Amino acid sequence: MSFQTHLIEDLRLCVLRVLSEVPGCRANSSIIQTAVNALGHHVTREQVAQQIDYLASLQAVETEMVGPVKVVELRSAGENHLKRLGPPLPGVNRPRLG
Repeated sequence: MSFQTHLIEDLRLCVLRVLSEVPGCRANSSIIQTAVNALGHHVTREQVAQQIDYLASLQAVETEMVGPVKVVELRSAGENHLKRLGPPLPGVNRPRLG
């Protein structure tokens, strides 16, 4: 696996983690971008949007456009991935145990 692939898979995991920690498991893409950058990634809003769309294709998150803002909500497949329940999501780092 290339380092770039590792970074993208970790970014997707960070998006799920951020959503799991905000009230209602729901946030907009701008807040998610700020949070994942605080976690060590250096990504643009467009890069975050691309990974949110990927997670939506796996049904790990649900998205809704509210005006020009993309609002993202954690779904059960994403929550199960974080809890290591069921099969892992392809292309998303597995969270570490403990």
